[in-house]
Amino acid sequence: MELSEIRSLFPQLTQSVHGRPLVYLDNAATSLRPLSVLQKWEEMSSVKNSNIHRAVHATAVAATDEFEGARKAVADFVGALPDEIVFTSGTTHSLNLLAFCLGESGFFAPGDEILIAESEHHSNIVPWQLLARRKSLKINVLRVSDDGVVQIGRLKQSLTQRTKLLCIAQISNVLGLVNPIKEICSLCHQNGTKVLVDGAQSVAHLPVDVREMDCDFFVFSGHKMYAAPGTGVLYGKRPLLENLPPYMGGGEMIQS
Repeated sequence: MELSEIRSLFPQLTQSVHGRPLVYLDNAATSLRPLSVLQKWEEMSSVKNSNIHRAVHATAVAATDEFEGARKAVADFVGALPDEIVFTSGTTHSLNLLAFCLGESGFFAPGDEILIAESEHHSNIVPWQLLARRKSLKINVLRVSDDGVVQIGRLKQSLTQRTKLLCIAQISNVLGLVNPIKEICSLCHQNGTKVLVDGAQSVAHLPVDVREMDCDFFVFSGHKMYAAPGTGVLYGKRPLLENLPPYMGGGEMIQS
């Protein structure tokens, strides 16, 4: 495709700023949305607006099919199963949801440790600090090399018998460096440690296969890769998700 053709797919790029064609370089924070996404968004709002999963009339069925079709597309995109995909409002929501639910599930005992790489985004630090305060856990910092990469030797030294979870980004939002996630997961699993991978910056740039890397949890945002704002994903291995208590109560939870 010619550059002009690619630009034409993004209506926001047709405007001028300070008398010059708009150049948008903030995609790592939020990407622009192409016509195909805007058209689907309009379709869902104008002809398929209905209560998803809550009704059986034709429009509701069509909306639910679209919603679950999106779940399957996301699952296929990262190598997961549809029932391993939880929709959230973004990466930060996914991390807070997981931190809360793990804390209430009995996964941690007082004195257990959470290992967090020092290069993490605040969204992958603060929820765990809040959890540690509530549940009397210990936060340990995994130091990175001078060039910002997690070194396997240093990871080995940082793991203890009480390290229950490692929180680490696949790609640093600050440095852009790629961590060896598959090797990290293998080492952690040998120690009985689960691995949460922040994929907010990686899914738009690398092929992601959660099965191949063998991470336990993987989170990312849709708005960083052309999707609508307020869209995010939490992937978890099914046995782990099934052991998590509800995060919120509401509809479709009542049997009688």
